[in-house]
Amino acid sequence: MSKEMKEPSENDDISCHLQDTGMGTLICRAAKQTGEHTTNEVNETICFNCPVGKVYREVGCDAITPNIRIYRYNTTHINNIFCKIRKRNTTIEYCKNCGLPVAETTREIVSTARGLFEKYGFCSAYKDIEKARKAIRDGNFENAVTHSISCLESTMRICHEDLEKPLPKKEQVSDLWKSVRVILELDKVDPTGATENLLNSLSGVVTHLGGLRNALSDAHGKGKIPPEVSESIAELAINVASSLSTLIIRRYRQIKGDKNE
Repeated sequence: MSKEMKEPSENDDISCHLQDTGMGTLICRAAKQTGEHTTNEVNETICFNCPVGKVYREVGCDAITPNIRIYRYNTTHINNIFCKIRKRNTTIEYCKNCGLPVAETTREIVSTARGLFEKYGFCSAYKDIEKARKAIRDGNFENAVTHSISCLESTMRICHEDLEKPLPKKEQVSDLWKSVRVILELDKVDPTGATENLLNSLSGVVTHLGGLRNALSDAHGKGKIPPEVSESIAELAINVASSLSTLIIRRYRQIKGDKNE
């Protein structure tokens, strides 16, 4: 990487899957510390200009890692970038045209849900959606369906627990939805009643998600000939689960805020 690096503005995104936080500093987990002048400490300028970070932010892929050395005098040297999926070296140009990462709209929807899970402590839902996202990335579409629906179930279970409401006797995804619709008073969100039909339709969607898991996921094992699950269906599952989870968690925060007033 060149010594002359572009300085990011205050609002520029510098996020990367290899970042970690140390004692008052930013750490690169991929940095090799060999010799007295190398370090694993980075700053916003290094992260903003790193090609691996650019792939993560622009393509949404976290399957790449660099062979990188960072020096204390604020320069970096990247020997190569390795793709864990293709198991070979790659370039940022190749990554931008790679067909493995999911669509940009999916990344945005999933990113919103992940952010809410992380912000409000929905740890199990966060783990589920991460597993689903990585399963799609790795081409394991049956597993992506499994964890997408588990994410939605985890979200609804946590709402019941935090609001101290009993879980329904049947804990299938459709029963959890019926219960969460009541405890979150979703029918009262719109006083005109115009969204009632939409909520009724969502009940059907949730029921069919459960059916999708029974038929296509790997949650209940596989027979001699496992079903073929397409990437589009896996993306649909994670999109629907993420969108419903976002609706639930935002309404949950509103209900919880009202109770604390």
